[in-house]
Amino acid sequence: MAYIFISMVLFTAVIMAGTIASRSLNAYIAVLIENLVSIVIPLVLAIPFIGKVSIHNQKVGLLAAIVVGILIALYPIALTKSYAVNKVGIVAPIVFGGGIFLSAILSYFLLREKISLFQGIGLGLLGIALIIITYARITGR
Repeated sequence: MAYIFISMVLFTAVIMAGTIASRSLNAYIAVLIENLVSIVIPLVLAIPFIGKVSIHNQKVGLLAAIVVGILIALYPIALTKSYAVNKVGIVAPIVFGGGIFLSAILSYFLLREKISLFQGIGLGLLGIALIIITYARITGR
């Protein structure tokens, strides 16, 4: 659980700093700097494992990591543009709440993960909240 809460705090910090960056810089420059800086820590952490890990039987994982790399390159561009022209209070709930909603639904179908009754109720409420927030954004309310 500790990593979940650490991730939440770090993610909130990314949202706030990313919003400031997107409103103070050209969105593409902000994303470039963010991605260049974000390469350093994983690179330093991975260096000790290079040459010690066999990748012979990990083709699916390697392909998925490449796809994720492409998505990670595209995602902050869309997110930064969203922050530049919308309120954080609209972007964050739709993007992150929607990501939670879609991830949970897709994990049920694609990864065969179970969703408990309480999780299903929470997802239902989240879906309703997303509809309300999106409606408020579209109508300007």
